[in-house]
Amino acid sequence: MRYWLYDEVSKTVLGPHLALVLPKQRGFGPESKVAPEGARAPKDWKPAKDVEELKPLFTAPVPSSGPPAGKPKP
Repeated sequence: MRYWLYDEVSKTVLGPHLALVLPKQRGFGPESKVAPEGARAPKDWKPAKDVEELKPLFTAPVPSSGPPAGKPKP
């Protein structure tokens, strides 16, 4: 899906951009206001952290508790 991004600094709407491109946009972060392409109402704009598809952009991978791949357990 593609999203519009509101740039707080320049007060402009940018995009639409694919979800994976958003982190490369100036000023993009968890609180950035985004709306899906085709949005028509103000209620469609949400903080990026609250959009299901964008949540993985803000969560770090959980480290595995097992041994590194290729090394046998003692």
